[in-house]
Amino acid sequence: MINEMKNTATHIVAANTSSAPADARPRFHTEAFETDGERVAASKLPKVQRQWMIDNLIVKYAVFNKGIDMLKTNHLPVEDGDHGRGTVGAMLGTSRTGKSAICRYYAAQFPATYDDEGEIFPVVHMTASVRMTQTEFAHELNRLTACRHGSIKGGVGAYVNSALLRLLTVRTQLLIIDDAQYLFYDRPDNGAGMFKLVKTIVDYNELAVMLVGEERIADYVHSIDAFENRSFNADVLQCLSASADDLLRFSKLLGSIDRRLPFANLSGLDDKYLAEHLYRYSKGQIGRVMNIIRPAAYLALNDGSSRILVEHLQKVVATRLKKGDDFDYFGYLRHAA
Repeated sequence: MINEMKNTATHIVAANTSSAPADARPRFHTEAFETDGERVAASKLPKVQRQWMIDNLIVKYAVFNKGIDMLKTNHLPVEDGDHGRGTVGAMLGTSRTGKSAICRYYAAQFPATYDDEGEIFPVVHMTASVRMTQTEFAHELNRLTACRHGSIKGGVGAYVNSALLRLLTVRTQLLIIDDAQYLFYDRPDNGAGMFKLVKTIVDYNELAVMLVGEERIADYVHSIDAFENRSFNADVLQCLSASADDLLRFSKLLGSIDRRLPFANLSGLDDKYLAEHLYRYSKGQIGRVMNIIRPAAYLALNDGSSRILVEHLQKVVATRLKKGDDFDYFGYLRHAA
């Protein structure tokens, strides 16, 4: 009973994001509610705290842990040693496999700090945008390293160079570029300009770069010796397949998600019927799973429900079906026109 009270208190403190200073607040909700008492206590928290827990829910399952290992191998290749320098790695996979969540979680383990020499940003996690320009790239680096007044005196080139050099000033060890395919593909310049920026950072030989995104990133890197020869290494995050073993893992993952939802009762997401339908909808992509569970949890919060109901899942899926879909998800059927 005493342990249960301690665990419940830990969950409540972790969820209390409104009273703690911004830099002291937890970034993610990772701990499960393992007892009825913990779940009831969580269900009595203010809705804003329960919503935070739903929004920031993380389960460290096999695919997640593999992604963390990929980042760590490039950032800190030797345990208790120095960080990587002048290398390029890649974490690849299809959309919605959870890569961005992995990057956010990893970067949060190395928060910004400072010493007598100034600010330190050990890991910088940036996200590339479609047809991102060099100026936009530089602006994002400045924003993420708290350089709010970057000067454009001297022109665009000077501004960009200053932003790249700031990574050295703030002693960055790892630069993670999420959605990196947007730097190199579907661009009028064939990615040459953005390649130059990344190569400049790598050539400083003071930090490691991690490219995260679609598998075609590896094709681009392998086509350029200046990238490939920088100890380039890449691995692919695979979604859970439809094999019997992976379906069992998928069901267990749903159960782990369920135990972290701030409701008085479990929603039974690992039930064979629900798990099968969630897999068919998501194709094993954790991002697509959460795209259903999160809004269904919001509906449950608004209804005052003690758990997510099948009806909540039905309502969410009904607004997300594509034209022509005719699969009966959670008892909801929309026939092709």
